[in-house]
Amino acid sequence: MAEFSALVDELTADDDVIGLILAGSRGRGVYVRDESDWDLYVVLRDGASLDDYAARYPSQHGDRIEVLLRSRRGLEGEPAWNRYTFCHVEPLLDRSGGWLDETLRALTTVDPGTAAEPLDGYVNLYYRSLKGTDEAGCRLDAAESVAWFLEFVFAVHGRVRPFNKWLRWELEHHPISWNDLPLLERIVATGALADQQALFRAAETLARERGLGTVIDGWEPDVARLRGISKR
Repeated sequence: MAEFSALVDELTADDDVIGLILAGSRGRGVYVRDESDWDLYVVLRDGASLDDYAARYPSQHGDRIEVLLRSRRGLEGEPAWNRYTFCHVEPLLDRSGGWLDETLRALTTVDPGTAAEPLDGYVNLYYRSLKGTDEAGCRLDAAESVAWFLEFVFAVHGRVRPFNKWLRWELEHHPISWNDLPLLERIVATGALADQQALFRAAETLARERGLGTVIDGWEPDVARLRGISKR
């Protein structure tokens, strides 16, 4: 797109711009359609005014080209929910002297030690589904548990959980030791107890392999029941 190329050339010529990152489908070169937009993150050097650049490059959600301005500190503090944006993309421009590369690496990796919290959250929702008496509530708990499981399984591998749109692609092109998307699909669709039990057993195995067995043990005396071994 000529308009986007011209914008990149203009920003590249601006010494206050130290980084350009094209995100989304176009940044990864995957799932690109004619109507796909351009999400361009523009990183400014210290001292440059975000307000001035916002006035020069007005942009809003839904624009064909969306300009997202960031200071160095702003990019470093990118919220957790948006960090997958920066996975598997390469900057179009980096004249930060190594800072941008380090920052993107920090944004797109996770301390595996933090996997304990989403693991516990996953077991909690599964347990609620198992114990519940309202069918709709049980299915909702089962479906909600899947999100916590995904947070856990990617975190324990040191990875950011992908956006749902990218989950299948991520598992195919950047695999982890767990890969049973059909099982998750069935749990979301039906909440079937046998499928939830199978997922728990997979989560427990992985948790114990990665030193997180104490999280599972914290659910005693119900662990056997969660595995599907006992109907206590």
